[in-house]
Amino acid sequence: TEHLYDGLHVMTFAPGFTASNVRFAALTADGSPQGESPRDENTMMSAECVAKHMLRGILKRRDQMILTPIGKASVLVNKFFPKLVSRVEYRIMKAEPDSPLS
Repeated sequence: TEHLYDGLHVMTFAPGFTASNVRFAALTADGSPQGESPRDENTMMSAECVAKHMLRGILKRRDQMILTPIGKASVLVNKFFPKLVSRVEYRIMKAEPDSPLS
């Protein structure tokens, strides 16, 4: 809001997990190469699709773009029950294969 009248546009953009080759260069908690993604990348949005959504948000000067249904639900529930959302998100991340939270 401090830049409301000077032309600067800021958008919060949350695409969720995105399929890309960056995971092949990712490191695990101990610093060793991850090698491959622990997630099914076939179910993720492609980087190109995410970029198209982002460009559309920039052109329409949106303040916020949440692309996944789970992300949208998290934002809504977080307004009323923020601690619950934090605990649920932590449990989900902890359940990931090779999670450093285990």
